[in-house]
Amino acid sequence: DFLKQRNQQKIMMNVSKKSENECWEWLGQISNSGYGRILLKDEEGNKMHSAHRASYELFVGDTGKDDIIMQSCGNRLCINPSHLVKKPT
Repeated sequence: DFLKQRNQQKIMMNVSKKSENECWEWLGQISNSGYGRILLKDEEGNKMHSAHRASYELFVGDTGKDDIIMQSCGNRLCINPSHLVKKPT
């Protein structure tokens, strides 16, 4: 849908992507805990998201409210969907 495409484009404007397999380094705002964050629009308005969680939701699939998204590479600024793993709670 239009909103999803818009958010995918917005997230990719804040990434340094060398190749499909390497880390996609987040270049945007960074939280105090060292993770990327981004303001995205949804049906309810604008909302702040963790960049890696937003990347998972936009490029891989839905997550539950309590699901934890982790980087398998260990890089807090990586948002490469192939490096993101969902840990159900």
